[in-house]
Amino acid sequence: MTTLADLVALLARYDDDAWVAIANRGLLRRARKDLETLHPVVVGPAAAGEDVDAVEVAVGDRVVRFGATGPADAACTCPSPVTCQHVVAAGIWLAGGGALDEAAPAAARSSVEPSSPAPDDPGDPAGRADPVGPAEPADLLHDELMAWDTATLTAHAGLAGYRWAHHHLDDAEAPPVLTRGPYLAMTFPQGVTVRYLGGGPGGLVVDQRVPAVERYQVAAVLAWQRAHGLVLPPPPAPRTADRLPTEAAVSQQESRARLRAATTTLLRDAVAVGVSHLSPALHDRLVTAGVWAQGVEYHRLARVLRRLADHVDLLLVRSAHADDVALLDDLARAHALVGALDAAAAAGSEPVGLVGRARSTYDVTRTLDLVGLGGVPWRTGSGYHGLTSVFWSPSRARMLTWTDARPDTLGGFDPRARWRQPSPWPGLPTPAAAAGARLTLTHPQLSADGRLSGVESCTAAVAPLDAASLRALLPVATSWQDVAPVRPLSLTHPAEPATWVVLAPTGAAPVSWDATAQTLHWPLLDAAGDAVVLEVPWSRLHAHAIGRLEGLAQPLVPGTLVVARVRRRHGELVGEPVSLVPPDADRPSVDCLHFDEPDGTPRPSALVRSLLAAGVDDTTDPVPDRHRRGALPAPLVALRSLVERQAQRGCSGVPSDDVRRALGAAHTALRAVGLTVFVEPDPHGDVAGLVLRSLYLTQQVEHLLGAEPSIGG
Repeated sequence: MTTLADLVALLARYDDDAWVAIANRGLLRRARKDLETLHPVVVGPAAAGEDVDAVEVAVGDRVVRFGATGPADAACTCPSPVTCQHVVAAGIWLAGGGALDEAAPAAARSSVEPSSPAPDDPGDPAGRADPVGPAEPADLLHDELMAWDTATLTAHAGLAGYRWAHHHLDDAEAPPVLTRGPYLAMTFPQGVTVRYLGGGPGGLVVDQRVPAVERYQVAAVLAWQRAHGLVLPPPPAPRTADRLPTEAAVSQQESRARLRAATTTLLRDAVAVGVSHLSPALHDRLVTAGVWAQGVEYHRLARVLRRLADHVDLLLVRSAHADDVALLDDLARAHALVGALDAAAAAGSEPVGLVGRARSTYDVTRTLDLVGLGGVPWRTGSGYHGLTSVFWSPSRARMLTWTDARPDTLGGFDPRARWRQPSPWPGLPTPAAAAGARLTLTHPQLSADGRLSGVESCTAAVAPLDAASLRALLPVATSWQDVAPVRPLSLTHPAEPATWVVLAPTGAAPVSWDATAQTLHWPLLDAAGDAVVLEVPWSRLHAHAIGRLEGLAQPLVPGTLVVARVRRRHGELVGEPVSLVPPDADRPSVDCLHFDEPDGTPRPSALVRSLLAAGVDDTTDPVPDRHRRGALPAPLVALRSLVERQAQRGCSGVPSDDVRRALGAAHTALRAVGLTVFVEPDPHGDVAGLVLRSLYLTQQVEHLLGAEPSIGG
């Protein structure tokens, strides 16, 4: 049962984004146009304020019927099979409150706006106002979501849908982004947004056309509950009598188990022999294990093993790029990954975050609003070069990128020239045309990690933005304290992820050139005096940006915003500048440092001319940094020294008890300074395995304390 007042309260939470999610922007415009000439009327028993199963509203010659879930289950007498403009028009009119004035005003208002007793009301003899005000709408919606149990969600989506929702969240590489305003919203990494404005599980609004919408509704509820400390139990596994595993599945599981055991032995053998005494046979075993891992669809482990094989190959040929300490760090991380896969298999679930994906997957979304923030050309040491364009999505509140890349051996592709060549999306002339403009993409494809596909089926509509409108849309960071927070090293993400941000510095130190690292440095300061050092390593692709930064006016013009890609290194913020957003209204709203000239006239750079004249090679990889061990606790430095020394010379020629005692003493010293994660080593464990485990724990603690282990992958 529902009342007119209940429905009005629910519809009042709908904003334009919610209406567009349930219908589309064109229907919303037509509905508002209809309301200029039509006057909807509540008909039926609801007009008298009675409790009814549904509220009926006449819109012209059509009648719209709203149930308890609001627009989600609304029906109209018009022939449209989907949400129509009459439903939207009736909902907007009801949300305006006019229906309450026309139908049972006193009763309706009392149910929506309960009156407070007057100071001299006998019901409040002390004449005091109620100290507890009415709950916020978002709080009420939050309480509703948190109150739904397994039975409620299973009744809504079925057992299969409830199971799918659990697996969908468990397999996701990142949790949904939650927002709280007039209503609650959950945005999944693939771009699907689910909004809750009231009305029970059926009232959850999904903004994309997805199969089995109930599954996404339940997944959104579970995500909200998990984020607030409530984890509902997973559904029971399907009965094996009804669904026996296939022969291929059984074979794969057995092969995976053998691979995990063989890989554990292989990694421990490398430490037992000593990373300074490796042989071609070990390289061949790593290559074979990598192929095996790819065959059983352990994609992440396959990449790690291939990287280890490359490390060993460099050491065997005595390459200048070989690094036995980096190899040892990667061995420890691979050993931890295999242990995590073992634990997941024993629990009956192997999350995609650990297993990995063969390639990135892209999901089609209906529309996507973007703001272009510039682009950057790049080249990697592995032989690829390309162009990356950066966008801010106001509706999804996240940074997105589009990249076009090629092997650098492939002729005819120039990352800098690509900036002014045709874009992949019809409607956008070039990637350069997106800088400082607002784009509306129709049917874009988006990956979970925020990458846009360049498929031609996506179309773009471009609208100009003035400087004030652009700045109002951007997520400006004024304090560096919360930019790129330090997180534990993850087995699913091998390195600390970089973050695209828009910085609003209060000042900047002069630009400087590091001749040793062949890198330009530009420190930006916030109000607290904290610094983020933007770096541009020398490359012919970066020559333009280096010249631009060298010629920047000092001090920095107040109000200038800087778009950069920022991460933490040794606990400090470093980044790569992409573009400037100047405060002047008479200048382009986005100044792309890698491509634009401030006044349209090229300015020669003495630094760039000297580097080109000297024939300095491009810097494709950052100069490797060693751990700043002076900033770390002495027992931690001692443990790393112990495990490196033991692993380099090998464990096989040393009594096992001696190694265990040395590790135990080092762990005891670390617990004494508060690092209780270093528990007593297993007295019966494999010595090489104990060394690798100690090193992995050391990597984690070093990272959190500000050092940066040389981990890749």
